[in-house]
Amino acid sequence: MKPLRAAAIIPVLFLVAFPLVSHPLSAQESRSGAEVPAYAVNGTTGAPLGGFGAGAVKFDANTGTFAAMLRPPADAYDFERLKHAGFALFTQRAGKVATVGTLKARQADGTPDDDAIWPLHRVNFGSTAGIAVRMTAFAPFDRRDPGRMSLPYAFYEFTLVNEGATAAEAALALRLDVGDAAVHAVPGKGFRSRAWSVYAAAEGKPAVISAGGEAGFLARGLASDEGAGGVTGTAVKVPLAAGETRRVRFVLAWYEDSDPERSWYLGQHRDSSTVADAGLAHFGALRANAAELVDRMRASNLPDWLKNQTLNTLVNLSTNSMYKKDGRVAFAEGQWTCFGTMDQMWHARQIMGQLLPFFAWEELKYWARTQMKNGQIHHDTNKMDVGADRALRSVMVDWDDTEHADYRDIARWVDLNAGFIVSAYETYEATGDRAQFEAIWPNVKRAAQRILDQVELYGSKQYPYTFDHSENSYDAGGDPNPFNASLSAVAYKLMTRLATEQGEAALAARYQTAYDTVVASFRARYLNEAGFRLGKHSEGYFGGQWLALTMKLGEIWPAADHDFVLARLNDYYQPYYRGLGYADGTYDEWTPYIVTHYGGLLLNSRRAGEWAALQKDAYQRQYLDRNHVFNHPLNILPLVKTPVPVATEIRSKKQYISLPALWRNYYDIVGYHRDARSKALWLKPIVLPEMNGRMTEALYASPDGYGTVSVTTSGPHGQDKELLFKPDAPVEVRTLHLADDFGDDVSVTVNGRKLPVRRTGSGYAKELAVDWHGTVDTSGLKVTVSGSPGAAPPPPPAKSTRPAPVDSKSLARIDPYKPVQASKAGKSAGTSVEVDTTGRSYVSSINNFDWLQFSRVDFGAGGATSFTATVMGAVPGAGIEIVLDDVAGYAIGSLVVPAGADGKAWTTVSTPVKRVTGVHNVFLRFHGSSQDSLMNLDRVSFGAAPAAAGGGATGR
Repeated sequence: MKPLRAAAIIPVLFLVAFPLVSHPLSAQESRSGAEVPAYAVNGTTGAPLGGFGAGAVKFDANTGTFAAMLRPPADAYDFERLKHAGFALFTQRAGKVATVGTLKARQADGTPDDDAIWPLHRVNFGSTAGIAVRMTAFAPFDRRDPGRMSLPYAFYEFTLVNEGATAAEAALALRLDVGDAAVHAVPGKGFRSRAWSVYAAAEGKPAVISAGGEAGFLARGLASDEGAGGVTGTAVKVPLAAGETRRVRFVLAWYEDSDPERSWYLGQHRDSSTVADAGLAHFGALRANAAELVDRMRASNLPDWLKNQTLNTLVNLSTNSMYKKDGRVAFAEGQWTCFGTMDQMWHARQIMGQLLPFFAWEELKYWARTQMKNGQIHHDTNKMDVGADRALRSVMVDWDDTEHADYRDIARWVDLNAGFIVSAYETYEATGDRAQFEAIWPNVKRAAQRILDQVELYGSKQYPYTFDHSENSYDAGGDPNPFNASLSAVAYKLMTRLATEQGEAALAARYQTAYDTVVASFRARYLNEAGFRLGKHSEGYFGGQWLALTMKLGEIWPAADHDFVLARLNDYYQPYYRGLGYADGTYDEWTPYIVTHYGGLLLNSRRAGEWAALQKDAYQRQYLDRNHVFNHPLNILPLVKTPVPVATEIRSKKQYISLPALWRNYYDIVGYHRDARSKALWLKPIVLPEMNGRMTEALYASPDGYGTVSVTTSGPHGQDKELLFKPDAPVEVRTLHLADDFGDDVSVTVNGRKLPVRRTGSGYAKELAVDWHGTVDTSGLKVTVSGSPGAAPPPPPAKSTRPAPVDSKSLARIDPYKPVQASKAGKSAGTSVEVDTTGRSYVSSINNFDWLQFSRVDFGAGGATSFTATVMGAVPGAGIEIVLDDVAGYAIGSLVVPAGADGKAWTTVSTPVKRVTGVHNVFLRFHGSSQDSLMNLDRVSFGAAPAAAGGGATGR
């Protein structure tokens, strides 16, 4: 190898690492129409592509630029533009040269022709001088080899088609600014430096690979060091016969070693060049992996919106994942820079266990080894006692650091313990890996005992095993006690099963008693008009019932109770008529929770139409504004009144940890569920109204591999079904479970043979159980179910007379230049209001990540450039972030709150803010280094900008 300044052009060579056999063009690659396909997710700033815990890059097809987040996760470091990074094209035909200095997607009706669907990003660059150019970029997705999946690289395969009648030459270059780093040419590959390497290869016939600056490339299709400076590229030049198609591959590799904890890949590779070598070696396999997931999922007739929405939640594998050298695995919460976040992550872990069980088990081991000595499962696995600096907070705690501080005191948090039990059970059930489970079984038992201890400490005497003073995920308001009680019922049920399986009869009896008691107490306390109090987060009150149904545990409470709860929730939320509600968006409810807790209840009780209205509204709020596709916060997004078809936002720090919980709804619809321990198989597909009675080749993933479920329904209520289950690899089955929507008569045939049927379960968990023992091979299992119709599905709900949530735009405006009492905030999360002996009302109980919202603050045309608050600081290192329009938004200023000598003195402090004009909702976000109350807040105001000031944030 040679320094680039000494040699720029790499000699001609055959590329033996690339198979010399062409593969056919996909439909996306071969299409030539003018329209962007309806299913395409175009106009984003690119799908984030990178290895697990290794950072990511994204290519903005609209502008032809790159952004990178080299040190994960995005909520701590986020994406930044890469200087001078992009692709360039050179063509030559009959001596005539045509070039494109920055390749951008062709435009169709004002939007780019691309499709960002993780782990793929496909781009149509159109034709230049008769050479059509398309690209398939992808992340290193690998279900069988976690090592290959955990490296810092992204992949770009170009398809070049000579559409002309004469021979031509074409060359592609991938360039970026490597700064002052030493750069070397690597013969036959491209360039390398410690931090960045770009290696390339071409299909089949000889190709010229060169490395250096772009001046020579635009003249001859060869990279050279002419005028290169810090901008360096790798170029591939190929001949094209008339009508010929060639493929060119690039591997973009990076190496970021500033992380003191050391990412896993830093223990495997010395610099970016060895990562790029690995990328070239595994390019074909990784491309096939990524394309298989996307193409097979899209091949079904499930609605495009559902497939896109569900698939793209997997971007968290690139943006939110962390994987350290010593094996610690965790996900970042997103939005708030908490890591781990058990209360949110257990919702999303189901798909991890099915798709990537290695990482699911590794993450659970980390949770187990950081479990508190009293059995409590933590909320966080990062350093939360270091203040507001996201970089300082992005340090994961060590193995076995059991007593570290969380973002707040979590002693009362029941759902953390229940979530750990649920995750351990689900991963064990999906994989059947007894050794992995038994390694954490002592921790599971301790988490369960901790719930019983919390019952004693914070439970109700009147309604045993429910709670009066517990806390949980709902830290922003609402009553946490019903969710904890219903979720604990699931935990007790699982513990009864697991203890029985482990041969611990006394333990099983203890949790059976706990289960029976909490079920009865919950019913007496909450399942009546007086007890079921509607309000913020009441969607979660029946979360245990939803979870039991989706986990195929049977119903906890009978169908009459289920219907009562849904009638109450419908009166409050009205999803069939209002979707998510809250036209201007809100943090009062959380998208992944309401769509799973409530939407899942609807799906599992034959109310698919109501579920679709709810979840499709969530999809439209996200996808009609392309800025949110890979940057969706926890809160409900606002209705999109004017679509934003082309995104400009490159950041992904808001991308939330629990969004992959939507896979739970997807699996309920596909109907696949399997217990790898007992070999029980559930096939209970839900054919949505828009699918016209048929589901074709709906994809599922399991630790055994992929497979598909197809079904044709008939009969008055669609109860009769012809099912085809086709796994990619042989699957052993001992019991088959099917939906029971029948009257007195029912018949089941399996592969043409009529078999006896047992009717099990009750209410919405009624099932047909068939004792079919055998192995299902790749030809599939054919099941026919028919009989007299049972009860009709519930009719659409009545429209409520309850008024819709108030849009903040209808409220009176607030003058920010006059002091405003903090206690007058229109909305709050986690805080309280107190009144002192002088009659002063103030906000108290302010903890980490609590917030206040002041709606319709009118800054006028002149605007404000400072913020002032009267505060009583309780601990050092506390502060207030000033944010506009969205609690997950970006701060325009930050106020440091001094700690008072005795914590009882009021003081007035000010800070500059980025100039803001017009009308905004203003959020005050609180942060600090303590689990305890950070401060009290009396009043706030803004200072007017000088008359000559310019720039800054403008009104809506």
